[in-house]
Amino acid sequence: MQQQINLYLDLVEGEFADLEVVAKASLAFAAAVREISYIIDPSLTVKLELESGTEGSLSLNSIIHFIRGQVADPVTRKIIVLGILAWFAQETGSALLGIVVNDLVSDDPSISEEDALRIAEKVQLILEKKVGAKPIQDVFKELEKDKSITGVGVSTKKGARPKAIVPRSEFHRRSGSDGDEIDAKETRTRPERMVLTLISPVLQNNHNKWRFLSKDGNIYAAIKDEKFLSDMLSGKAGIPMKSGIIILANVEIKEKRSDNAWEITERNIIEVVDVRTSDNIDDLFSQK
Repeated sequence: MQQQINLYLDLVEGEFADLEVVAKASLAFAAAVREISYIIDPSLTVKLELESGTEGSLSLNSIIHFIRGQVADPVTRKIIVLGILAWFAQETGSALLGIVVNDLVSDDPSISEEDALRIAEKVQLILEKKVGAKPIQDVFKELEKDKSITGVGVSTKKGARPKAIVPRSEFHRRSGSDGDEIDAKETRTRPERMVLTLISPVLQNNHNKWRFLSKDGNIYAAIKDEKFLSDMLSGKAGIPMKSGIIILANVEIKEKRSDNAWEITERNIIEVVDVRTSDNIDDLFSQK
Protein backbone atom coordinates (compact mmCIF):
# COMPACT_ATOMS: atom_id res chain seq x y z
CA MET A 1 0.00 0.00 0.00
CA GLN A 2 1.29 3.46 -0.80
CA GLN A 3 0.50 7.16 -0.51
CA GLN A 4 1.79 10.12 -2.53
CA ILE A 5 3.34 12.95 -0.48
CA ASN A 6 5.61 15.71 -1.78
CA LEU A 7 7.96 18.20 -0.14
CA TYR A 8 7.70 21.28 -2.33
CA LEU A 9 10.32 24.04 -2.42
CA ASP A 10 9.92 27.48 -3.97
CA LEU A 11 13.21 28.72 -5.46
CA VAL A 12 14.64 32.02 -6.60
CA GLU A 13 14.11 32.20 -10.38
CA GLY A 14 17.09 30.75 -12.25
CA GLU A 15 18.71 29.27 -9.14
CA PHE A 16 19.04 25.69 -7.90
CA ALA A 17 18.80 24.29 -4.38
CA ASP A 18 21.89 23.03 -2.58
CA LEU A 19 21.95 19.21 -2.78
CA GLU A 20 23.22 18.71 0.78
CA VAL A 21 20.59 21.03 2.25
CA VAL A 22 17.79 19.29 0.34
CA ALA A 23 19.09 15.85 1.32
CA LYS A 24 19.21 16.69 5.05
CA ALA A 25 15.79 18.37 4.94
CA SER A 26 14.38 15.29 3.17
CA LEU A 27 15.77 12.97 5.85
CA ALA A 28 14.17 15.10 8.56
CA PHE A 29 10.87 15.09 6.62
CA ALA A 30 10.98 11.28 6.39
CA ALA A 31 11.65 11.08 10.15
CA ALA A 32 8.53 13.18 10.82
CA VAL A 33 6.41 10.87 8.64
CA ARG A 34 7.71 7.82 10.52
CA GLU A 35 7.10 9.37 13.94
CA ILE A 36 3.51 10.38 13.15
CA SER A 37 2.81 6.98 11.55
CA TYR A 38 4.07 5.21 14.67
CA ILE A 39 1.91 7.27 17.01
CA ILE A 40 -1.22 6.74 14.88
CA ASP A 41 -0.62 3.00 14.34
CA PRO A 42 2.55 1.42 15.79
CA SER A 43 1.98 -1.78 13.80
CA LEU A 44 3.01 0.11 10.65
CA THR A 45 6.50 0.31 9.22
CA VAL A 46 6.83 3.01 6.58
CA LYS A 47 9.48 3.94 4.04
CA LEU A 48 9.64 7.05 1.85
CA GLU A 49 10.95 6.53 -1.68
CA LEU A 50 11.96 9.44 -3.92
CA GLU A 51 9.94 8.95 -7.08
CA SER A 52 11.04 11.99 -9.08
CA GLY A 53 11.81 15.69 -8.92
CA THR A 54 9.95 18.36 -10.84
CA GLU A 55 12.00 21.04 -12.63
CA GLY A 56 11.65 24.71 -11.77
CA SER A 57 10.44 25.03 -8.23
CA LEU A 58 11.63 21.78 -6.71
CA SER A 59 8.98 19.18 -5.89
CA LEU A 60 10.42 16.07 -4.25
CA ASN A 61 7.75 13.63 -5.31
CA SER A 62 7.79 10.76 -2.83
CA ILE A 63 5.80 7.64 -2.14
CA ILE A 64 5.05 6.47 1.40
CA HIS A 65 5.22 2.67 1.31
CA PHE A 66 3.51 0.88 4.16
CA ILE A 67 5.91 -2.06 4.13
CA ARG A 68 4.65 -3.75 7.29
CA GLY A 69 1.10 -3.68 8.56
CA GLN A 70 -2.07 -2.98 6.63
CA VAL A 71 -3.87 0.36 6.53
CA ALA A 72 -7.34 -0.77 5.54
CA ASP A 73 -9.00 2.14 7.33
CA PRO A 74 -8.91 5.25 5.05
CA VAL A 75 -9.29 7.39 8.17
CA THR A 76 -5.88 6.19 9.45
CA ARG A 77 -4.19 7.04 6.15
CA LYS A 78 -5.77 10.49 6.16
CA ILE A 79 -4.61 11.20 9.72
CA ILE A 80 -0.99 10.32 8.89
CA VAL A 81 -0.86 12.48 5.76
CA LEU A 82 -2.82 15.41 7.19
CA GLY A 83 -0.69 15.27 10.35
CA ILE A 84 2.30 16.12 8.14
CA LEU A 85 0.42 18.73 6.12
CA ALA A 86 -0.73 20.43 9.32
CA TRP A 87 2.86 21.26 10.33
CA PHE A 88 3.20 23.25 7.09
CA ALA A 89 -0.20 24.95 7.32
CA GLN A 90 -0.64 28.70 7.73
CA GLU A 91 -3.69 28.30 9.99
CA THR A 92 -3.80 26.67 13.42
CA GLY A 93 -6.33 25.83 16.11
CA SER A 94 -10.04 25.88 15.31
CA ALA A 95 -9.39 27.49 11.93
CA LEU A 96 -7.25 24.50 10.91
CA LEU A 97 -9.91 22.08 12.17
CA GLY A 98 -12.58 23.72 10.03
CA ILE A 99 -10.41 23.71 6.91
CA VAL A 100 -9.53 20.04 7.37
CA VAL A 101 -13.19 19.02 7.73
CA ASN A 102 -14.34 21.04 4.72
CA ASP A 103 -11.51 19.81 2.48
CA LEU A 104 -12.01 16.16 3.46
CA VAL A 105 -15.75 16.12 2.83
CA SER A 106 -15.47 17.95 -0.51
CA ASP A 107 -12.37 16.10 -1.86
CA ASP A 108 -13.15 12.51 -0.85
CA PRO A 109 -16.74 11.19 -1.10
CA SER A 110 -15.75 8.04 0.83
CA ILE A 111 -15.12 10.16 3.96
CA SER A 112 -18.25 10.99 5.93
CA GLU A 113 -18.64 14.19 7.91
CA GLU A 114 -18.33 12.12 11.10
CA ASP A 115 -15.06 10.61 9.85
CA ALA A 116 -13.82 14.07 8.88
CA LEU A 117 -14.42 15.37 12.38
CA ARG A 118 -12.58 12.38 13.86
CA ILE A 119 -9.63 12.95 11.53
CA ALA A 120 -9.52 16.67 12.34
CA GLU A 121 -9.51 15.98 16.07
CA LYS A 122 -6.61 13.53 15.71
CA VAL A 123 -4.66 16.02 13.61
CA GLN A 124 -5.23 18.67 16.27
CA LEU A 125 -3.89 16.23 18.90
CA ILE A 126 -0.79 15.63 16.78
CA LEU A 127 -0.08 19.36 16.89
CA GLU A 128 -0.92 19.76 20.58
CA LYS A 129 1.26 16.82 21.61
CA LYS A 130 4.00 17.99 19.21
CA VAL A 131 4.21 14.64 17.45
CA GLY A 132 6.85 15.02 14.73
CA ALA A 133 7.75 18.53 15.93
CA LYS A 134 11.50 17.96 16.27
CA PRO A 135 12.12 16.55 12.75
CA ILE A 136 9.83 19.23 11.27
CA GLN A 137 11.95 21.87 13.03
CA ASP A 138 15.00 20.23 11.46
CA VAL A 139 13.41 20.58 7.99
CA PHE A 140 13.13 24.35 8.47
CA LYS A 141 16.58 24.55 10.07
CA GLU A 142 18.21 22.91 7.04
CA LEU A 143 16.22 24.88 4.44
CA GLU A 144 17.14 28.15 6.14
CA LYS A 145 20.79 27.52 5.17
CA ASP A 146 20.07 27.88 1.45
CA LYS A 147 19.03 31.39 0.38
CA SER A 148 17.82 30.14 -3.00
CA ILE A 149 14.88 28.45 -1.21
CA THR A 150 12.12 31.01 -0.68
CA GLY A 151 9.26 28.82 0.56
CA VAL A 152 8.25 25.28 1.47
CA GLY A 153 5.03 23.29 1.54
CA VAL A 154 3.64 19.76 1.30
CA SER A 155 1.18 18.36 -1.23
CA THR A 156 -0.36 14.99 -2.06
CA LYS A 157 -0.49 15.50 -5.83
CA LYS A 158 2.62 14.84 -7.90
CA GLY A 159 4.36 18.08 -8.91
CA ALA A 160 1.49 20.24 -7.64
CA ARG A 161 2.12 23.49 -5.80
CA PRO A 162 0.58 23.22 -2.30
CA LYS A 163 -2.25 25.52 -1.25
CA ALA A 164 -0.17 26.68 1.73
CA ILE A 165 3.45 27.77 1.33
CA VAL A 166 5.51 28.70 4.39
CA PRO A 167 7.62 31.74 3.34
CA ARG A 168 11.33 31.98 4.07
CA SER A 169 10.64 34.71 6.62
CA GLU A 170 9.01 32.00 8.80
CA PHE A 171 11.85 29.45 8.55
CA HIS A 172 13.83 30.73 11.53
CA ARG A 173 10.85 30.84 13.89
CA ARG A 174 9.61 27.40 12.85
CA SER A 175 13.08 25.88 13.18
CA GLY A 176 12.88 26.36 16.95
CA SER A 177 16.19 28.25 16.97
CA ASP A 178 16.86 30.17 20.16
CA GLY A 179 18.11 33.28 18.43
CA ASP A 180 20.53 34.74 15.91
CA GLU A 181 23.46 35.02 18.29
CA ILE A 182 26.23 32.44 17.94
CA ASP A 183 26.34 30.08 20.91
CA ALA A 184 29.77 30.43 22.48
CA LYS A 185 29.39 27.26 24.57
CA GLU A 186 31.55 24.26 23.74
CA THR A 187 29.06 21.74 25.16
CA ARG A 188 25.29 21.59 25.47
CA THR A 189 22.48 19.25 26.51
CA ARG A 190 19.14 19.08 24.74
CA PRO A 191 16.01 16.89 25.09
CA GLU A 192 14.48 14.89 22.27
CA ARG A 193 11.56 12.48 22.12
CA MET A 194 12.64 9.45 20.10
CA VAL A 195 11.11 6.27 18.70
CA LEU A 196 13.59 3.43 19.39
CA THR A 197 13.62 -0.24 18.44
CA LEU A 198 15.32 -2.35 21.09
CA ILE A 199 18.30 -4.37 19.82
CA SER A 200 20.30 -5.26 22.92
CA PRO A 201 19.20 -4.62 26.54
CA VAL A 202 21.47 -4.73 29.61
CA LEU A 203 19.58 -6.71 32.23
CA GLN A 204 21.59 -5.42 35.18
CA ASN A 205 20.93 -2.65 37.69
CA ASN A 206 23.48 -0.20 36.29
CA HIS A 207 23.77 2.54 33.71
CA ASN A 208 25.54 0.47 31.06
CA LYS A 209 24.28 1.45 27.64
CA TRP A 210 21.51 -0.36 25.81
CA ARG A 211 21.60 -0.64 22.03
CA PHE A 212 18.74 0.66 19.85
CA LEU A 213 17.84 1.29 16.23
CA SER A 214 16.72 4.91 15.69
CA LYS A 215 16.32 7.50 12.95
CA ASP A 216 20.05 8.16 13.48
CA GLY A 217 20.93 4.50 12.91
CA ASN A 218 22.27 2.23 15.66
CA ILE A 219 22.73 4.15 18.91
CA TYR A 220 23.66 3.41 22.52
CA ALA A 221 21.87 4.99 25.49
CA ALA A 222 21.88 4.45 29.25
CA ILE A 223 18.51 3.90 30.96
CA LYS A 224 18.12 6.52 33.70
CA ASP A 225 14.40 5.94 34.17
CA GLU A 226 14.80 4.06 37.46
CA LYS A 227 11.17 2.89 37.65
CA PHE A 228 11.27 1.43 34.14
CA LEU A 229 14.61 -0.24 34.84
CA SER A 230 13.34 -1.70 38.12
CA ASP A 231 10.12 -2.97 36.50
CA MET A 232 12.12 -4.45 33.63
CA LEU A 233 14.60 -6.31 35.86
CA SER A 234 11.90 -7.63 38.20
CA GLY A 235 9.64 -8.76 35.36
CA LYS A 236 6.89 -6.40 36.49
CA ALA A 237 7.02 -4.56 33.16
CA GLY A 238 5.79 -7.72 31.42
CA ILE A 239 7.85 -7.05 28.28
CA PRO A 240 8.66 -10.26 26.37
CA MET A 241 12.21 -10.61 25.09
CA LYS A 242 11.53 -10.83 21.37
CA SER A 243 12.20 -8.80 18.24
CA GLY A 244 10.13 -5.75 17.39
CA ILE A 245 10.00 -4.09 20.81
CA ILE A 246 9.53 -0.35 20.21
CA ILE A 247 10.12 2.27 22.89
CA LEU A 248 8.90 5.87 22.85
CA ALA A 249 11.27 7.75 25.15
CA ASN A 250 12.39 11.19 26.29
CA VAL A 251 16.12 11.24 25.63
CA GLU A 252 18.77 13.58 27.02
CA ILE A 253 21.37 14.25 24.33
CA LYS A 254 24.79 15.68 25.19
CA GLU A 255 26.80 17.37 22.46
CA LYS A 256 30.14 19.12 21.98
CA ARG A 257 31.16 21.69 19.39
CA SER A 258 33.59 20.53 16.70
CA ASP A 259 34.47 22.66 13.66
CA ASN A 260 31.40 24.88 14.20
CA ALA A 261 29.11 21.84 14.27
CA TRP A 262 27.59 19.91 17.16
CA GLU A 263 28.58 16.27 17.64
CA ILE A 264 26.63 13.89 19.89
CA THR A 265 28.77 12.50 22.71
CA GLU A 266 26.18 10.80 24.91
CA ARG A 267 22.52 9.78 25.01
CA ASN A 268 20.54 8.95 28.17
CA ILE A 269 16.93 7.79 28.35
CA ILE A 270 15.39 9.95 31.06
CA GLU A 271 11.83 8.67 30.74
CA VAL A 272 10.26 5.72 28.94
CA VAL A 273 6.90 7.06 27.79
CA ASP A 274 5.52 3.94 26.15
CA VAL A 275 6.55 0.42 25.10
CA ARG A 276 4.92 -1.33 22.16
CA THR A 277 5.05 -4.82 20.66
CA SER A 278 3.05 -6.32 17.81
CA ASP A 279 0.61 -7.58 20.47
CA ASN A 280 0.20 -4.21 22.17
CA ILE A 281 -0.88 -1.42 19.84
CA ASP A 282 -3.22 0.66 21.98
CA ASP A 283 -3.68 4.24 20.82
CA LEU A 284 -1.11 6.50 22.49
CA PHE A 285 -3.61 9.36 22.47
CA SER A 286 -5.76 7.45 24.95
CA GLN A 287 -3.10 7.88 27.63
CA LYS A 288 -3.45 10.62 30.20
